[in-house]
Amino acid sequence: MLLFTRPLPKLKASALAFENAGIDAVGVATSDIVPVLSEQYAAAEFLSHNTINVIIVTSVYAVDTVVSGLKKTAAAPPLVVAVGDATAHKLRAGLSELSSVNIAIPKVHTSEGILAMHQLNEANCQQVVIIKGEGGRDAIANGLDEKGMSVNSFCVYKREPLTRPIYTKRWKLGEVSGIIATSEAMALQLIEQFGNALLAYPWLTVSSRIAKTLTNKGIEEVAVCQRATDQALIAWVKENWEY
Repeated sequence: MLLFTRPLPKLKASALAFENAGIDAVGVATSDIVPVLSEQYAAAEFLSHNTINVIIVTSVYAVDTVVSGLKKTAAAPPLVVAVGDATAHKLRAGLSELSSVNIAIPKVHTSEGILAMHQLNEANCQQVVIIKGEGGRDAIANGLDEKGMSVNSFCVYKREPLTRPIYTKRWKLGEVSGIIATSEAMALQLIEQFGNALLAYPWLTVSSRIAKTLTNKGIEEVAVCQRATDQALIAWVKENWEY
């Protein structure tokens, strides 16, 4: 059995995806996603009233704010960078009426992958807005600052720890053969809850940054899948673990 982390809004869908793929897995949510309404309003207003070269959207939970802001602007829409496939899909659906919007995805779905994009390394890229969650993706803003760009960040949602983790089914730690961590925060919450018992398991995560954090925590075997979608994680597991 595999143990995987997802925030509460994604938990059931991910569990169903693993089940349909024939993989015995239990999902755990240690946090919920809560909107920050004041930041959502401020971000939408900023997007609708300012000239921007690039908008970086870090997750599906940031998409509605971008859609709201761009639908109100009279200016030519900027390039919109989606960190992953699910975010890009939701953006395309929400902005389908604005046919001139260009949505791009980095080759590697990480902060480093975004910073390496040629669109963010051109001379005419000066004004960048990052729509993200509270406490996440600071590496993007720091990297763009170093390039001399003007960066505005809006934290339009936050991860709120649950009083008790929510699991998709009953399970025992002794039944687990591997752990999939889709965020650093949830990985650390799992380790805090179960302690050293998790250090000996093989882990799969979705970025080198998270992998480094887990290695520093004493986990011996950590692999990286460069995409965080259920389909990508399932494909990696089938290819690399015994499923």
